[in-house]
Amino acid sequence: MALRRLLLDFLATHRRAYLLAITALLAVGLLNMALPWWAGRIIDDLNEGRIGMPGLWRSAAVLVAVALAMYGLRYVWRMLLFGASYQLGVALRDRFYEKLTRLDPGFFQQRRSGDLLARSTQDIDAVEVAAGEGVLSSVDGALTLALVLSMMMFVIDAPLALIALIPFPFMAWGFYRVASRVQGYFGQSLECFSALNDRTQEAIAGLRLLRQHSMIEDEIEDFDRRAEAHARANYQVQRMEARYDPVVFMALGSATLATIVAGSWRYLDGAITLGELTSFTLYLVQLIWPMFALGWCLNILQRGEAAARRLTEFFHERETISDEGTQTRVSSPALHINIETFTYPLANTPALFDLDITIAPGDSVGIVGATGSGKSTLIRLLLRQYPLTHGTLTLGEQALSDYQLDALRAMYAYVPQDPYLFAATLGENVALGVPHASDEEIRAALSAAAFGPDLERLPDGLETRIGERGVTLSGGQRQRVALARALLSPAPILLLDDTLSAVDQTTEQQLLTTLEAERERTCLIVSHRLSAVRHADHIVVLDQGRAVEQGRHEALLAQDGHYARLWQEQQMRATKTPS
Repeated sequence: MALRRLLLDFLATHRRAYLLAITALLAVGLLNMALPWWAGRIIDDLNEGRIGMPGLWRSAAVLVAVALAMYGLRYVWRMLLFGASYQLGVALRDRFYEKLTRLDPGFFQQRRSGDLLARSTQDIDAVEVAAGEGVLSSVDGALTLALVLSMMMFVIDAPLALIALIPFPFMAWGFYRVASRVQGYFGQSLECFSALNDRTQEAIAGLRLLRQHSMIEDEIEDFDRRAEAHARANYQVQRMEARYDPVVFMALGSATLATIVAGSWRYLDGAITLGELTSFTLYLVQLIWPMFALGWCLNILQRGEAAARRLTEFFHERETISDEGTQTRVSSPALHINIETFTYPLANTPALFDLDITIAPGDSVGIVGATGSGKSTLIRLLLRQYPLTHGTLTLGEQALSDYQLDALRAMYAYVPQDPYLFAATLGENVALGVPHASDEEIRAALSAAAFGPDLERLPDGLETRIGERGVTLSGGQRQRVALARALLSPAPILLLDDTLSAVDQTTEQQLLTTLEAERERTCLIVSHRLSAVRHADHIVVLDQGRAVEQGRHEALLAQDGHYARLWQEQQMRATKTPS
């Protein structure tokens, strides 16, 4: 049982808070049992003339004192119990986020973001409720039920109690039938919510594209279908849960009828007093809460079980990149790449093979080739986003797997093809890896990335908020901001994955001049535009995952091979492009 495993681990850690809460619950239950017994005693004393007004006032004062004590104890157990359950929610979210950060990109290619968001919110909320209200209803209901039955059976009248309890086994059977269906329907509801959440996120991210293609109405219809499916799933859950109350009322109604009939007979027969019959009836009324608590508990636990299964499935996802390295310092930024073969998970053909490159510290290396030739794959392997099982990648004469992941990735200043910017200020985005950088250092990095004129046009300068994913900036501006972030970083190795693809030729020349000045860093420039790598110390030409040519720009042109043909084609296209 997934929920039980999650809760047992948590309860073991927070057993003190739960034990104190249960102790307070037990005290409340005992005080609650005293009220009907005391009321019945007062009735018998009044009926037999053993109590006057002073005694009645003293009895009323006792009842008030008991009520105040119950109020204080209820406050205590709520603080303890729900405070602990909220900590479970925090712990699960921390664990969820930590797991997300350790999973490789292959996982995210197979999982939808909306589904992950749903699991981190609604599923964890359901488990949190099970740890709080579920434990409350189960423990409090069980304690109240045991105490009420004990008072009815051993203090008042056992035969009357046995008669009154005849309907309850049928109620338990009804609860079992309902609870078994609630779990299945709630699981379907969570899946529908994940699909709806995922579609909503996609629609928001692609709203401009949808408008451009006049697809808003189609998107609204699709959203309506998904929302309707989620509503139907929720309706089925509520429809099942609504059956708890009739089962409880039927059982309690039958028990009340049996109590009236049998209790009147026992009273007329002299087996019990009027006060005892009154106390028994009050205790029977107190059975309403345990019966509702049982239904509520089953409902919450079934919801929590469905959510816990989805969370456990996520927590058991295998991390293909193991962080078992011990090295924290790199002796040299020299890189050696020897890839026998690499194939993506679930792919049939290798993305890279027979690749051997040595990069000395301070060298600039260009990686070029057609789309799908394996350029970005090489960068991902250097970042250890995927494991390499056939070949070796070394940094400073140590295999990449020998380094701790944090230490390894701190060696790289990486600019991806599609740079990600946060919904923060421009300055905060540039200083992401160097949060204590001064404004002057940030401006210098932006100027080096050819963003200086753009910065002057922004209304608030470095304090300009650029929106989610940098939506207020153009594609070229986002790339230059990401490049400025890399230039500000002290990392000794620059990894530029088609960073210049969205800039014009003038800006490209400015950026290349900047990169030429970065001679103290090792630089890998991945590009489909050969002009971006013509000044590199070494150029590797990839074709269908294999290095077909290597050398400097002039030497590769002299070979009149694959590189030379690509160069001529791009030069001809550049000549034909109007200025």
